[in-house]
This record gives sequence, structure tokens and C-alpha cells, in this order.
Amino acid sequence: MSLITEKFKRILLFAAAGTVGFGVDALTVLATHARCGLVGAQVLGFLLAVTVTWGLNRRYAFAGRGSERWLREWARYLMANGWGALLNNGTYLLAIWLSPWLARYPAGAVALGSLAGMGANYLAAQRWIFIHAPTTKKH
Repeated sequence: MSLITEKFKRILLFAAAGTVGFGVDALTVLATHARCGLVGAQVLGFLLAVTVTWGLNRRYAFAGRGSERWLREWARYLMANGWGALLNNGTYLLAIWLSPWLARYPAGAVALGSLAGMGANYLAAQRWIFIHAPTTKKH
């Protein structure tokens, strides 16, 4: 497989894991907000979604590149996703502040924020979290 095809496949797998993570987050908030409050439900949803996406990305998008120190790797992934969430929301706020059109139609600002956050999370995953050389299985 060519390097470009491999990178594109990795990005698609990363995006698919993010989509699953969004579902986990949203469903957790829906299922727990009455009991945990809106903020507590979002914290729980974020933690579950990060854990699910870490596992999926470790298994599929960055297969064989995970660390043997998985708890430390998960903590780094959690931290990187926290920064990604800040970038996502910061981009959204900046977009609606700078653009009256995006303030009227904020879905575009949501998309810009999502792309910024996903890009940052992908780069962190590729360059800081899943950095170990791929393992090869011996027969």
C-alpha cells in the first residue's frame, strides 16, 4: 500500500472512531443528565468517548503503534483530546465573533471548530501518542 493511501486510510479510521466517540458522548449525556446534571453528564460522556476512541484508534487507525505502557498512553490521549476540545470550542467562538454570517448560521462555525479539533487530535495522536514503531508478528 502506498504511503498516501495508508495515511488516507488512517485518517478515515480516525474520523470513524471520532464518529463513534460522538455517539458515545451524546448517548451518555442523554442517558445520565437527569441524574448527573448537564455538566456531570458531559464530563462522564467525554471520559467514556475518549476511552472508546483511544481504544479504537489504538486497534485500527494506529494498529501496532501503541505503547506497552497503555495507562500512560491513555492519559496522554485524554490530555491531547482536552486541548483539541478547547481548540474546537475556541475556533467556534472566534468564527461566530468574526463572522456575522456564521453567527446567524452557526452550523458552519461548528464545522470549522470540529475540523480544527479533529486536526489537532489527529496530529497529537500521530506525533505524540501512537509513536512506537509498528510491530510485526513472527510466524
